[in-house]
Amino acid sequence: MIKVFGPERKSAVTMIEIMVVIGLIGFLYSIAIPQFSLRSGSEAATKVQRLADDLRSAFDLAALNNKVYRMTFVFSTGEYWLDYADRDVPTLGDGKGGKDPSAVEEKAISDAFDEQTSSYKVMAGDLVKDEDGKPILGSTDSPILKNRKAAKGPIWTQVDGLEWKNRTLGPYLMISEMQAEHHLEKQVLGDVGPAGGGYVYFFPSGYVEKAYFVVSFKKGDMEVDESQKPYTVITKPFLGTASVSSGTEEVDVHAVKEES
Repeated sequence: MIKVFGPERKSAVTMIEIMVVIGLIGFLYSIAIPQFSLRSGSEAATKVQRLADDLRSAFDLAALNNKVYRMTFVFSTGEYWLDYADRDVPTLGDGKGGKDPSAVEEKAISDAFDEQTSSYKVMAGDLVKDEDGKPILGSTDSPILKNRKAAKGPIWTQVDGLEWKNRTLGPYLMISEMQAEHHLEKQVLGDVGPAGGGYVYFFPSGYVEKAYFVVSFKKGDMEVDESQKPYTVITKPFLGTASVSSGTEEVDVHAVKEES
């Protein structure tokens, strides 16, 4: 009697191989998860320190170029960039502003102002003449036009040099809350919305607003991962530096004292 082993033996070996492969995949997956967490944690610490360094860089640029700068943050994405003003901006004082407008909202405000005051341009364009009919005041000298420009406020332009491009804390991090001196109260991710954020201002006199940021790990587009400890970044107004600590720390940004 002849027995045929070929097909049965081949099938048995194939099943064993499949079980071995599945076991290897499970083993590799169990190793990969801690490595991913370690990698994301390491990258997060690096990005938070980069933010602290960028705050110092903006402080130096304001003093070096004798201009007012502001750093703009989008909370949900962790994006931030640097703008400079086309004119002097007075010191902001203690807690005189609420929510900072997003880039889209700021443009809408500017466009609305232009529309409401468009008649000023017409008035400013009329020449004022003396008794002999000679023009003594033109549009470039018009106090109406000058006052209109001052009332509109500064025009902000993004810094786009080799050293300053758009930055991001992503993909692992977002800003869950922040507060600067010009804010009446802290700005929170859930309140500002997906496109919202905040500003921090830098003055050429050698001063950055007292501000703090809570940088949290992301669980979703607008959701913080509460299982991972966040970072807190705090600016030092007269030094231009920023401290980084692990965990959440709220700061009274309106109690500014000179730091040595």
